[in-house]
Amino acid sequence: MRNEDIAETFNLSGAAYEQSAPELINLAASELIKRLNLQADSDLVDLGCGPGAVIAHAAPLLTRGSAVGADLSRVQLELARDRFRRAVLAPRFIQEDAAATGLRDRSASAVSLGFVLPYAERPLLLLKEATRLTRLGGRVAATVIGSPFFGSAGTRLLGHLERRGVVRPDVEMRFDPREAVRLALLSENDERRLDDVTIEEIEREFWWDSFDDWWGMLDAFGFLPTDRERMIEAIAGELREDDRVVDPDGQVRCPVKIWLLSATVCEGDPWL
Repeated sequence: MRNEDIAETFNLSGAAYEQSAPELINLAASELIKRLNLQADSDLVDLGCGPGAVIAHAAPLLTRGSAVGADLSRVQLELARDRFRRAVLAPRFIQEDAAATGLRDRSASAVSLGFVLPYAERPLLLLKEATRLTRLGGRVAATVIGSPFFGSAGTRLLGHLERRGVVRPDVEMRFDPREAVRLALLSENDERRLDDVTIEEIEREFWWDSFDDWWGMLDAFGFLPTDRERMIEAIAGELREDDRVVDPDGQVRCPVKIWLLSATVCEGDPWL
């Protein structure tokens, strides 16, 4: 996805991005932080920081450390700054391409990438930037959602899109976690590389209180095509009435897979 499209998507989403799936975002952020091995004096850089959820989970650990968040979305950065306005930790938030932040080389002891890889126009460059920023022995961790169209509701949506000849969205998040591992192994930068690359899978059931809440989440995350509004509205109407999508209590329940990629920055030839 082009950087301009990413910025526009999340500028339009605003606070709805985090509000539409807080349990999902917080679970992914907390699991990501666990894999960064943060210490009290760690320097964290969060690439694609959005409204600051990952840094918020790291803040209690960084009693003597620092945090920087980089994102393309002006609106998401404003939300992140508001979040920490009265906090003990005072992160710095910058509006930059997460794949080319301009931050100082080896300025971080840990770099996080929360739900950002599938959106990235150049995911390999994003991982190379994480490697460049991280000191030797430091940690890099990323989260990837298995599919944006969660559960039976999502399966029905894709079926409707395909039958009507609608091209799937640019940001469809069918980012194979094995691709993330392959890219991590290629992300050498200035004789440093990602080593001990590990990928783990977490599956949880999440639910939205109504079809409209679930649909709003898809929109806020940028999963829906924006150039077929009438057709998408018709599909939403059909899905809303489908008893295979909405439970009898009106909720939409979805099993969601989250993959967690983690690695340590080392130097030398990876094949020796």
